[in-house]
Amino acid sequence: MPDGLTYLLIFIAVVVVYTIAKVLAYMRQSDQQWDEVDKSKLKKWDDDED
Repeated sequence: MPDGLTYLLIFIAVVVVYTIAKVLAYMRQSDQQWDEVDKSKLKKWDDDED
């Protein structure tokens, strides 16, 4: 296997791992923010509302 291909595959793996880590971090942040919301002030959504 050429050296350039090895470096390319390592780079792609690092990018994939970084992306997954960022998505998980943003999901945790979103869950935390949702838990902090005052849900008593939320309006019930009705799609048929004009």
